[in-house]
Amino acid sequence: MSIKSILVPLAGADTDPVALSGAFAVARQFDAHVDALFVKLDPRDAVPMLGEGMSGAMVDEIMRAAEGEATSHLVIARRHFEAAVQAGQVNLLEGPPSPEGVSARWRELVGRSEEVVPQEGRLSDLLVFAHTALDTEAQTYATVETALLGAARPLLLTPLRNPASIGRRVVLAWNGNTEAARAVAGAMPFLRQADSVHVLTAETSVTQAATGRRIAEYLAWHDVNCQLTILRPGSEAVGRVLMEKAGELGADLVVMGGYGHSRMREMILGGVTRYVLSHAGLPVLMAH
Repeated sequence: MSIKSILVPLAGADTDPVALSGAFAVARQFDAHVDALFVKLDPRDAVPMLGEGMSGAMVDEIMRAAEGEATSHLVIARRHFEAAVQAGQVNLLEGPPSPEGVSARWRELVGRSEEVVPQEGRLSDLLVFAHTALDTEAQTYATVETALLGAARPLLLTPLRNPASIGRRVVLAWNGNTEAARAVAGAMPFLRQADSVHVLTAETSVTQAATGRRIAEYLAWHDVNCQLTILRPGSEAVGRVLMEKAGELGADLVVMGGYGHSRMREMILGGVTRYVLSHAGLPVLMAH
C-alpha cells in the first residue's frame, strides 16, 4: 500500500501553513493528492441548548456573530491554502485520476469539525495536522482527538519547524498493543523507504523487552531492517523519554500508537498520547 490521498483539515489559524507544509512534503514523496478541508460551523450549532431561555434577538445575535467568525476563518484558511499551492507549484485537481506529481483540491463542508473530519478522514490514506497544545487551541485539539479515535486512519502531526525530510530516519515506539500495530500498518510506506529504522520499546510493568524483538522479525519479512533499543524510563514519563531518545537518534519521523481509555462514555486519551500531541518537536505518525 502507498499513500495517495492526504486530508488536511484547516481552521483559519496560524497552524494551517504548518500542516500544509507537512502534507505537501509527504505528497512529494509519494506523488499523492492533498485535500484541504475547511469545515464551516452551522450558525445554528452555536446556540446552546437550542436557545432555551434566550430571546429571539439574543439567538439572532449569536448566530450572526458565529456566521461572521466562521466566514473570517474560512477566508484565512483559503488564503493559507492558495499560498502553499503557489509556493509549492502544486497542480489543482478536482478528482482522480491524478497525473504523476503532487495535486491538491480545496473543499468546504458545513457542520462540526469534530464530526465531519473523522468521517472524511476514513476516505483518506493519511490525515495531517499541526501539533496543537490543549491550552491554546482547544477546538483544534478536540478535532485531532476525535480524528485519531474515529477516522480509522493514521494521523501525521507536524511540528512548527518541519525537518528537511519526513520519514528517512524513523523511530518506531513499540509496545505490542493493537494501536501500535495499526500505526505500523499505516506507516509501512514510510518504513519501506526509510534509510534507517529504530525500534524503541519502553520496558515497564506492562511491556516486556521481548516485544521489541518480535516486531523486528515482523519488519524483516517486509524487507525493513531495524535496530532495537530497550528504554527503562523508571519514574520518568514514558512520552518524554521516547521523544528525547528519538531526538538523540536524529529521527525525522516517530511512529506510535495513540491510546484512549473509555470513561463516562467518552474517549479520553492516555498520558503518553496526550504528552506527544502537545509537546513533540518531531513529526509523529499516530494511529488508534
